[in-house]
Amino acid sequence: MHAIGDYVYHTHCGVCQIKDIAALSGDPSGNLYYVLTPLYGDDRNNIIRVPVDNPASLRRPLTKEQAVDLIKSWPSFAGDFYILDSKKRKAAYDAAFNSGMVEDLVMLLEGALQRKRRDTHLNSMDSQFVNRASPIVYGELSFALGIPYEEVVPYLQKMKNK
Repeated sequence: MHAIGDYVYHTHCGVCQIKDIAALSGDPSGNLYYVLTPLYGDDRNNIIRVPVDNPASLRRPLTKEQAVDLIKSWPSFAGDFYILDSKKRKAAYDAAFNSGMVEDLVMLLEGALQRKRRDTHLNSMDSQFVNRASPIVYGELSFALGIPYEEVVPYLQKMKNK
């Protein structure tokens, strides 16, 4: 069980802090919920509630060592990771978000960013994916590495050039 003040990774929002554990007002069942505040991205000002008795969408954030290992395994710029078939790409995007594993998002994010570098634009589906996946991936790395969110991409660039 998690405690108030703990940091957790939420499958759809990335790294969050548990602000409270409470029942929903007006809910006669008395079921308890983790009350989460996302740290990064568009969800930053939202409140997320996750049932205490079913925290499947939560896990502990990456440790610094795990983040460094993830960066070492990050796809290189040399490969092409973009899935051309839009139906397969959409299914891969959905599966990566549902897995709760940032590692699953990394390859797809790199593929979409490669396409953006190559074509200077993204279609709507890819743009939505990048806008949703970037804060999750970069936010978790920022949290794990203890660096500001804005420094994650330059940090990745520096590590890739080594």
